[in-house]
Amino acid sequence: MIDPATAFTLFDKVLAGLGLIREGRKARTEKVDHALNALYVALNETNAYISGRENGKRKSRKRELELAHLWHNASIPLRTIDKEFADRCFLKGSYWMHPEAWNKKRIKQTGIAIESVLKETRKLLLK
Repeated sequence: MIDPATAFTLFDKVLAGLGLIREGRKARTEKVDHALNALYVALNETNAYISGRENGKRKSRKRELELAHLWHNASIPLRTIDKEFADRCFLKGSYWMHPEAWNKKRIKQTGIAIESVLKETRKLLLK
């Protein structure tokens, strides 16, 4: 038979281990939420800019640089969750830095089309 002091010590260690697991899950959830928030900001701002351009608004270099900044910032918290997708978001930012250097084929090959990025963001939401 195990003595009560040893039993309580083991029980405390089990509870501490469960607490660490719970904290680890909480930290992961917070990281995913932070990454998703940054992605949704970049997506929404990009969609608004594209929609405006399609409706006759003029090209804004300032706005494009802001979009580049949003996409590059979104790639940072994402790198610990999905490195490949983080790289695509970084490339999306690079696109907005120099959109004239990109053609439709390159956009499709790198998977940075807005529809593709939105689809990947939805997958991340469901993880």
